[in-house]
Amino acid sequence: MYNLTRSYFSDRVAIFHANTYIVEKKVSMGCSQGSSCGPLLWNVLYNTLLNLKFTSHTKTIAFADDLAILTHGKTLSEAEVYAHSDLSKIENWAREYKMQFNESKNKAMLITRKRSCHGISINLNNRRLQQVTEMKYLGIYFDNRLTFYKHIEHITLKIYDVGIHAKQNC
Repeated sequence: MYNLTRSYFSDRVAIFHANTYIVEKKVSMGCSQGSSCGPLLWNVLYNTLLNLKFTSHTKTIAFADDLAILTHGKTLSEAEVYAHSDLSKIENWAREYKMQFNESKNKAMLITRKRSCHGISINLNNRRLQQVTEMKYLGIYFDNRLTFYKHIEHITLKIYDVGIHAKQNC
């Protein structure tokens, strides 16, 4: 197993083909997509993140390389403190394992039933996360009041589009 793993991470090259244009680049980190060892090695690495000791106010939900971090507090400022504490653990993990997060995919959403509630200020790598009122996670649309209206609307439109295409193909 040791030799197999060592071989997997040795002398790797990524090749990009576009018509007659070919680019080769030496690869020194990461798991190659589509490889048979990739998912196992990713799980070994990712489990170190999921096994971090977060506060009791934080829950992590992960599927493949998607991660949702849910933090709650009695007040908005309390939730922000817990979120920053746990995100700093994730930042340290990423530095230690030479990982980077896709900045455009990181978002913050305040879920509350209160009518008037100011925004939440959450930072990752010293950058404020974009606050949104709805987001898609693993194919489900969530809104900041957990009504699921956006998800129902999306599914309804998909069903409607399938119906129109079925009629056109008849």
